[in-house]
Amino acid sequence: MPKETFYNLDEEKRKKITEVLISEFSQKPFSDVNVKTIVERLGIARGSFYQYFEDLEDSYFYILDKKTHDIHKLFLTSLEKNDGDVISSLNDYGYDIADIIFKEDSYMLYKNRFLYWDESLNKSWNNCHQDYKDLFKNIEKMGVDEEKIIFVRAIVHNLIQRNFREEWDRATFLEKYKIHMGWVKEGIFNANI
Repeated sequence: MPKETFYNLDEEKRKKITEVLISEFSQKPFSDVNVKTIVERLGIARGSFYQYFEDLEDSYFYILDKKTHDIHKLFLTSLEKNDGDVISSLNDYGYDIADIIFKEDSYMLYKNRFLYWDESLNKSWNNCHQDYKDLFKNIEKMGVDEEKIIFVRAIVHNLIQRNFREEWDRATFLEKYKIHMGWVKEGIFNANI
């Protein structure tokens, strides 16, 4: 997350840095973004960037935290709202995901995250977001089997990735989500497929 120096900047400069970072991380995958281009666009010295952020990943995670929602936390919110009822939560969850990933101002951030996220970014993300591990503790407290949630998570991640790869619209995403969750709810081998 940004260093204190970043937060000590005047609001206009913070806003400009944030806008450039959003633009860079929206236009290309993380692996194609570099500090050199960012500082050139901002008209600042490279050293200034490192006064504001530890590294490029730090600036990326700042933008993701600022402009996107964690879909895992989104599911937990749905689960809590539905008093641990997984089926009702799964019904709501598809709409919740569609509401956030199809927002015009963050669509490309989600696309780049889901198509180009790698294990190195995942490890760094988890180190910066220790609260993520607590999600599963909360799920277990509600009496929900963690392994089943991990299984559903894999399906949801795949659907989101396919959504961006195949360039679905919102209606197509929801249609595919309902089909897949129907198989999960019925038991995939018991479904008429």
